[in-house]
Amino acid sequence: MRTLIRGGMVWDERGGTPADVRIAEGKIVEMGELRPHAGETVLDAGGLDLLPGLIDVHVHAGDRIGSWELADSWESAARAALATGVTTLAGFVTQRPGETLTAAVQRCVSRAAGAGCEVRFHLTPTVWPWPWEEVTALVGRGFTTFKLYTTYREAGLYTPYERLAEVMPPLAALGARLLVHCEDDALLPDPRTLGLDLGDPLTHTRLRPAAAEVEAVRRVIELVASSGCPTHVVHVSTPAAAELLVAARRSGLPVSCETAPHYLFLNDASLSRPDGHRLLCAPPLRPEGSRERLEKLVAGGAFDLLATDHCAFRRADKDAWSGRDLRTVPGGIAGVGALVPLAFELLARHHRPLCELVRLLAAGPARLLGIFPRKGVLAPGADADLVALEVAGTPRPVVSTLADAWDPWAGRTTTLAFRYVLVRGLTVCPIKTPAPS
Repeated sequence: MRTLIRGGMVWDERGGTPADVRIAEGKIVEMGELRPHAGETVLDAGGLDLLPGLIDVHVHAGDRIGSWELADSWESAARAALATGVTTLAGFVTQRPGETLTAAVQRCVSRAAGAGCEVRFHLTPTVWPWPWEEVTALVGRGFTTFKLYTTYREAGLYTPYERLAEVMPPLAALGARLLVHCEDDALLPDPRTLGLDLGDPLTHTRLRPAAAEVEAVRRVIELVASSGCPTHVVHVSTPAAAELLVAARRSGLPVSCETAPHYLFLNDASLSRPDGHRLLCAPPLRPEGSRERLEKLVAGGAFDLLATDHCAFRRADKDAWSGRDLRTVPGGIAGVGALVPLAFELLARHHRPLCELVRLLAAGPARLLGIFPRKGVLAPGADADLVALEVAGTPRPVVSTLADAWDPWAGRTTTLAFRYVLVRGLTVCPIKTPAPS
């Protein structure tokens, strides 16, 4: 199958260039001023912007967290993503008790088999010591990113800094990358000693204070300096933590970071609404002043990428709490279908060009996953994952999930119109996206 996309403006991290794009056998084979070949499909992209297929590297779907089944399967998460130009998702393999890491990978990969886009995975071994023979084999199979947590002791996910220090050098030697959820467990207060009102969702911000994130980031940066292990800090929610990471990167350390749309558009006042428990997540939403500073840091180029931490639970599960203990509410919110509209809105607000959207949602994520330049750029030899975008279309609703989950972005609109979305050269959009129930 051969396709020629004509008349578009092709964008990469440096800027935009008018060019036609020829696709054959799922790859980009030629770019420039091109004439149609006999028998090939021609798509008119006149007046449209052409971007690489976009990537969300932080998605929870097709799995269980604690006692709750996630609302989104990989198929439903992919449909919401593809409708907004996101053609690659990355999720998480968390090893279960009695399960080998290889079996955990197979379990999660098989659950993602029905997705309409590429799904990659970060691995979380939960046994100690790590099964290094398995880890080495899995890295050889392309599983090059590993995620650990400096909190969640009761869930069995907590990794003390001493263990981080042990795994980082061998990961670096394998050419792998470490992702870290940074909240210092020792700085999370015990609510029994503080007399906190656990019936108030705003109390969540006191249970998981900004200082815990900042301290964990500081400690992780020290470990990167001693080990040389490429390390990525996920869902940064505080400007102080982001500034530490920017300084570390400028000093030459192999660190990168992401933040999520909910830390850029929502603040902790939302937790005081009658439905505030539906917005509980970790790290929690921060005060408005913190949100404003974080937004300015994104606009100034402080972050390597944006990702959603999409973690949608069923409406009934979110609302099942008694109103007495917020810790019984599953933590996480939807976001995958809102990533591109919200990122575009924020960058447009600060007069940033489309090349910045490509950096944050395509090239940066592809580098993190180790798949650049196969993905993340439009160039000969790259996968033909492509988005033809109209930036000033008729306003339409932002829909972050198609599952039975509360949508934190309900009521927002976007002017982005996704005229074509291609995955490996096959047109998957425009598609009919059902309205959320």
